Amino acid sequence: MQKQITEIAGMIEGIIYRSDETGYVVARASLDDGDEVVITGTMPFLGAGERIVAQGEFTNHPKHGPQFNVLTYSREMPTSISGIYEYLASGTIKGIGAKTARAIVTAFGDKTFDVLANSPEDLIQIRGISLPKAKDMGESFRRLNSMKLIMDFLGQYKLPPYISATLFKTYGTAALELLKANPYILCEKGFDVDFYEIDRIAADLGFTKDCIERLSAGILYELSFNAENGHAFIPEDKLIEATASLCEVEEDQLFEPLEDLLEKRKVIQDVVKGHDVCYLDYLYRCETFIADEVHRLCDMTVVAPGNLDKLIARTEKAHGIAYGEGQKDAVRMCFENALSLITGGPGTGKTTTLLCILELLEANGLRFMLAAPTGRAAKRMSELSGKEAKTLHRLLESVFDSAQGTVAFRRDRQNPLDTDVIIVDEASMLDLMLASSLLDAMKPHARLILIGDADQLPPMGPGSFFSELLACPNIAKTRLTEIFRQAQGSDIVINSHMINGGEMPPLMKNDGDFYFAKARSAEGTASAVLTLITERIPLRFGIEPEDVQVICPSRQLACGTAALNAMLQERLNPPAPDKAEIKYGSVIFRTGDRVMQIKNNYDMLWRRLDAAEVGTGVFNGDTGVIVHIDVPSRILVIRYDDKEAEYTFDEVNQLEHAYAITVHKSQGSEYPAVVMPLFAAPSRLLTRSMLYTAVTRAKKLLVIAGREDVVAKMIETNKKNKRFSALKLRITGVVGNA
Repeated sequence: MQKQITEIAGMIEGIIYRSDETGYVVARASLDDGDEVVITGTMPFLGAGERIVAQGEFTNHPKHGPQFNVLTYSREMPTSISGIYEYLASGTIKGIGAKTARAIVTAFGDKTFDVLANSPEDLIQIRGISLPKAKDMGESFRRLNSMKLIMDFLGQYKLPPYISATLFKTYGTAALELLKANPYILCEKGFDVDFYEIDRIAADLGFTKDCIERLSAGILYELSFNAENGHAFIPEDKLIEATASLCEVEEDQLFEPLEDLLEKRKVIQDVVKGHDVCYLDYLYRCETFIADEVHRLCDMTVVAPGNLDKLIARTEKAHGIAYGEGQKDAVRMCFENALSLITGGPGTGKTTTLLCILELLEANGLRFMLAAPTGRAAKRMSELSGKEAKTLHRLLESVFDSAQGTVAFRRDRQNPLDTDVIIVDEASMLDLMLASSLLDAMKPHARLILIGDADQLPPMGPGSFFSELLACPNIAKTRLTEIFRQAQGSDIVINSHMINGGEMPPLMKNDGDFYFAKARSAEGTASAVLTLITERIPLRFGIEPEDVQVICPSRQLACGTAALNAMLQERLNPPAPDKAEIKYGSVIFRTGDRVMQIKNNYDMLWRRLDAAEVGTGVFNGDTGVIVHIDVPSRILVIRYDDKEAEYTFDEVNQLEHAYAITVHKSQGSEYPAVVMPLFAAPSRLLTRSMLYTAVTRAKKLLVIAGREDVVAKMIETNKKNKRFSALKLRITGVVGNA
C-alpha cells in the first residue's frame, strides 16, 4: 500500500527525545492550523522555538499514539524573543538551561544568536558566566549551527546525517562552504559516498561534466573501486579508459586532472613490467613498506637451538604422536628464520604443527602472541591451542580517526608489540593494509610465522599478501601435503583435496560427513535447503538449525543469500507478539535474527558479558544474534559470542541477515554443518577456489544441494581472478628500489 504523504507547518514547542549522535528527534509541534502533533524523524539539532515545514506521514504508534513521521523538511531558526528563549531553554546549546537562557535573552534580546556566534565574551556580563564558560557556549553554538547547516544541506540530497560529523571534524566550520565549492570532496576516503550520488549534487550546484574537480574525483573513485575488488594499482591506460567511461568524457581530458593528483601525491605513479601504473597513495606506501620489511626479516640472523631435533622428539614422546617429515621441517624452519610461512589444506597437520611450535617456544623462553584476521578464527585458535589469541585489530589496538575517516592502530613502530614471535593463522585473509600495520608493530628482533591455506579465496581487500609471499623463492616456507590418519576418515577432508586437485568427488556416495542432494530447479534447491536445515539435519545428525550455516557463491537469484535469508528468517524466526521488529527498506530485522556486520565500525561500543570489559570495534564479517529491540528508543542490541553491541536504528544499514552468507564472508570461520546451494550463479563465481573454500568451512557435516554439473563446472574452472599487485616483484627485486 502506498504511503499517504502530507505536508505540515508549525512551531516546535518542546523536545521529548533527541540523539545528537544520529540526529533522531521526537518533538511536540504546534501547527499553523491550531493542531498539536508529536513529530519524529532525523532532524539534527532541532530545537524548541524553530519553525518547521515538513513532508511525511501520520502514523499510530501502538504505545505512544498518533505521530507524524518526517521524511523531508525545512526549518528556520526562531527570530522572536520568546522563540529564542524556547530554543536555548530546550537544552540545545551545551551549558545553557532554562535559567541561563532567560538571563541571556533578557540581556541581549533578538541579538542573542549574533552574540553567541560572533562575540560570546559579552556573555560574561551575566552573573555566573565566566569567560571560559562563555567561550564554550559560543563554540557549542557555532558548532551546532555549522553541523545543522551541513546536515540540512545533506538532507536536501537524502545523504545520511552521520557524514556531517566526519565533514565537520575534517574541515571545521568551513565544511559547508568547502562542500558547496567542491562536493567531490565526498569522494575522499572516509565518506563512503557513491560517485553517482555526488554527481547528482554537483550537477544541481552547476558543476560541468568536464570540470577538473569532477574528473579528479572520477579517477580517485575508479582507483578506490578497484581497490575494493582486490587491486593494489591500475595500469594508467586502463585507469584513463575506465574513468573516461565513468565520466562520459574523452580520454585526453583526463591527463590534466591525473597530473594534478600526481603533483598532490594523492596518486602515485610507478612502472611495473614496463607499464605505467597508478596507485592510491596509501596502497603504494603499504606495498613498498611490506617489501622492505620482508627483506629485513629475510636478512635477519636467527640462531636455532642446537638440540632442536631432540626437543621435537621429546615433544613427540610426551604426547604419544609421530610428526610427519613436513611437520618437522616446518618446526625447524620457524626456529631458523625470522619470517616463516606454513601452508596446507585440511587434515594436513597445521594445528598439530602449531602446538609443537608453541611448546618449543615456551621451552626456549621465547614470548609469543597469537592472532587471526577474524573473531571466529581467533576464537578457534584459542580453543585449539589453549592460549589467548586475538583478532589482529584487537592485537594492534585499533582506533578510528574520525578526523581522517581512517582506522589507525595504537601499536606501531613507536609503540611496538612486546613479544619475540607473532603467529598469525588464516593468513590468506590479510590484505596489504592489515599486513603493513602488523609489520609496522613488530620490534626489530621479533619473528613472524604465517599459517594459512593458499588455495582458499584471496582477501577481500587489495593485494594477495600471503600468496605473493609464498611465490617468492627467497622466503622460508613449508607446504604440508600429507593427510593424517585421523583426517582420512572424513569425506570432507578427502573430497576437499580432490576438489583442490581438480578431481570430481563421488557425490552420490552420500555417507559419512559429505552429502549431495540433487534438485531439478532453483526453487527446488531453495526448498531443499529449508528442509535440510529444519528437518533432515536435526533429525539424522542431531545438529540444530542454529549450528547450520548456509553458504552461497552469490547474493542474487533464487539460491542467493538475499532470497534464502528471507525464506530462512520466515521459517526459523517468524513474527510473534513477543518479538519486536523494525523495517529497513524491504528488510525486516526481528529479535532472534542471525545477522552479520558488513562494514568495519571502529567506533562501535561493546561490552563483554562475563567481565567488566568495554571496548570498541565491530568488523566486517562478524556474526551475531539480535537479542533486544527497543522501538521507542530506536535501539537494537546484538550479541556477538561473548559480547554485546548497541546499535541505533540509523546504523542498521551496517547489518544484513546471516542465515545464508556468501563464500567470501565465510572466510576464516568454521561451522558444525554447512549447506551449500549450487544450482545457478554468475559464471565468474563458479570457480574451484570458491567451492574449495566453502567445503573447508564445514567441521562435522557438508551438504551440497543442486546440480551435479554445476559442481563439475566449478572444479574445472581453476582460473583465479588476476589482481594488479607488485608485491612479489618488489620483493624479488624487479620493481622499485627492492
